[in-house]
Amino acid sequence: MTTSTTVPAAPELDYRLYDADEHYYEPEDALTRHLDRKYRSAVRWIDMEGRRTLLIGGKLLQLIPNPTYDPVGRPGALNSYFRARNHAGRSLKEILGDPQPLQPEYRERDARVRVLDEQGVEFAWILPSLGLGVEEMLKDDLEGLGAVARAYNQWLDDDWGYSRDGRIQTAPLLPLGDEVFAEAELRRVIDRGARLVVMRPAPVAALGGPRSLGDPAHDRVWALAAEAGVVVAFHAADDGYTYAGDWGENARYTGLKQSAFAEVLSIHSDRPIFDTMAAMVCHGVYDRHPTLKVATVELGSGWVPYLLRRFRIAYGKQPQSFAHDPIDTFREHVWVTPFYEDDFAELADLIGIDHVLLGSDWPHPEGIARPLDYLADVAEFAPEDQRRILRENLRALVGQ
Repeated sequence: MTTSTTVPAAPELDYRLYDADEHYYEPEDALTRHLDRKYRSAVRWIDMEGRRTLLIGGKLLQLIPNPTYDPVGRPGALNSYFRARNHAGRSLKEILGDPQPLQPEYRERDARVRVLDEQGVEFAWILPSLGLGVEEMLKDDLEGLGAVARAYNQWLDDDWGYSRDGRIQTAPLLPLGDEVFAEAELRRVIDRGARLVVMRPAPVAALGGPRSLGDPAHDRVWALAAEAGVVVAFHAADDGYTYAGDWGENARYTGLKQSAFAEVLSIHSDRPIFDTMAAMVCHGVYDRHPTLKVATVELGSGWVPYLLRRFRIAYGKQPQSFAHDPIDTFREHVWVTPFYEDDFAELADLIGIDHVLLGSDWPHPEGIARPLDYLADVAEFAPEDQRRILRENLRALVGQ
């Protein structure tokens, strides 16, 4: 891939950023433009109580309040909330303020590249928004899920491309429930230039019931990703973690509408990725596929210290159950994008600074207003280590 040499540097730095977590907002036909007519009933737009929304698999979409994204929250609008600085106890609606009209750069690749130039970003992973809610809603219809995922991936190739140049990589959806489909779809998107795929952090919803990502049934997918140099990104999504219902809470994932209980337990951030990474290590995925590379995106790093502690304890008790020290395995294969409110120094000490990535979440309201604002959160590091986090680590991971 070639890299542009005309992008201006951000004024505060003498280099440009590599951002591992940016997003687009999908148009209304993202799921249906290429959807086989046989499966058209799986996705339907409806008007309900004066707003336009989606039925997916016959269920009302709850993950996103306004799936048209017009209007939409301003980038970084929820910064004070996620930094736990909502001392006045304002509601999310109050903190969000007035939404803005949908901007061209949220849906148009050329407009986005111009904004990357303005923001001093040389390269970005640009990831799904609506797409991250599809798998849970169709997990009981694997044939329909495969059809919708493929249609979505074809739309993504149309409008954004997977890896057209050295500026943007996008991530096709890759549900694993039907392992034959997953392998075929991964081969197809690789042939179209994909070097990144996105999955949700959750057990695989398979025909015979849930199973681990480390089940040998998925080895052909992991082998193909490793052989092709495709990075697997696990991103926050509708993960199907419904056990809050056992405690009298809403069992459905509804995006930002979390209760205090769900917030304390980190039901949709720390817990799913903790379990997912434990499965990938303990069930031997990296032992069988030693060149596989994984990134955790928009899932923070608060779960990392406890996971490594549990690895250390398990290895001390049952070393015969592991081919290698599980902490070493994790450090070798996994890159992490911390939330801006996380302890960066602790994470760097635990996994090595070379595996810490910048993730702005731009233009989501829960992200930061501009990627360069991340500089304040890495100010404690020496300049060369700042550069690793803000640029060089992702650059090395994607092979640029």
